[in-house]
Parts: sequence; structure tokens; C-alpha cells
Amino acid sequence: VGMAAQQIVLAIFEALCPVADSLSLTAQSFVPALHHQADASVEGASVMAKTTKNFLKASAIFGAAMVGVVGCIPFMSGAFTTDAFVAAQVNSVVPLLAGVFAMHGAIMASEGVLLGRRDLNFLGSMYGIYFALVPALMLRLKRACHVGGKAIQVQSVW
Repeated sequence: VGMAAQQIVLAIFEALCPVADSLSLTAQSFVPALHHQADASVEGASVMAKTTKNFLKASAIFGAAMVGVVGCIPFMSGAFTTDAFVAAQVNSVVPLLAGVFAMHGAIMASEGVLLGRRDLNFLGSMYGIYFALVPALMLRLKRACHVGGKAIQVQSVW
């Protein structure tokens, strides 16, 4: 039952991620040319700052839209499963998914701007931390399951 709920939540997550990922890709397309202008003049720096703010504004809109879709999950659970227990587990993850997608747009827009500016120090550090931290947390969760002898809940994974 937990695995079925996890599959549904993961499918929803993977369906919504490309929405905000497009912000990163768009920033990576437009920012490099603006970054060269920003280095050349004060006016270029102003345009770069305005563009960054516009990407963050767009990310707020994208985040709100994705949170709105996530908020509809309890009403759509019946479309994913006929098992009431699985639906209840999927619905229990809705607040966590809402939090994830509220930030996802801003993170993706910021990533795109940083990649477009070739500012890789911060991103490299964050990716390195993420690469070490997530497996450590998942192994900790696995150990807690084995020691405690009880099943991992879907909320624990998210």
C-alpha cells in the first residue's frame, strides 16, 4: 500500500517538475547575452537585475500554479486509485508537496540565472551537499525502519 502511494506521489511530482524546469532553461537561454552586457555597462547591469527580478516574479506565478494543482490532489485521488487507504496516504503528502512546489519555481529560476552567468561556485557547492545529504538521510530512514521494526510512511520519504 505504501509503495502504491509512493508511486502515485512520485508520478505527480515528476509530472509537475518540468513546469518550473522551463524557467531554468529559459534563463539559461537569455541570461548569457545579458550577462555580457552587464559587464560592459551600467545600463547592462540594470537590465540584468531587472531580468533576474522578472524571472523571480515568474517563478512565484509558476509556484502558485503548481501549489494550486497539488491542492487539487485530494479531489483527484479517486482517479489514481480505488483503494481508500492508498488515497489517504497520497493525500497526507499534499502539504509537503505544496511546500516543495512553492519553492521549486524560485529554485529553478535562480539556478538558470546562475548557470547563465556561469556562476558555478555556489551551484557546485549546493549540488555537492545535496549529493551527500540525501543518501545519508535516506539511509538514516532505512536504519530507523529496521531498528524500530515498523514500516516507513510515505510522509517520511517526502
